[in-house]
Amino acid sequence: MSNYVDSAYYYNTYNGELIPHDELEKYVMKASSIIRNRILNRDIKNYEEIVKNTTCQVADLLFNQNEFEERIKSVASGTEKVITSEKVGDYSRNISATTLTDLKNLSLDTKKKIDEVIEENLFFTGLLYMGISDVR
Repeated sequence: MSNYVDSAYYYNTYNGELIPHDELEKYVMKASSIIRNRILNRDIKNYEEIVKNTTCQVADLLFNQNEFEERIKSVASGTEKVITSEKVGDYSRNISATTLTDLKNLSLDTKKKIDEVIEENLFFTGLLYMGISDVR
């Protein structure tokens, strides 16, 4: 199965800036797979642009999720401190350890956000229809 978008589409048409070039293929492949499963591998012939844009949005969400998970590991291991405030004159800094839960919640919300993006973009296309087609 091929991906719904390539790097040219992501960077030039969608104007994607979030995902680095060397990581794009991985996120586009996963996003394409998620969408393909949601639309039951239907033909997207009349909806190519909306499916491509949705794929880009989902890829961005997946990339963000990975970033959240990496930050969770860093905060949990103590290699990253979360700064809640900072003052430059007479140097002052407050470090919080309570945002680990917030980072986990952001990561968990990704699945919900992906579902919302897919439904918002593809609902009226009929690609998400799960019922029985008219058989005559």
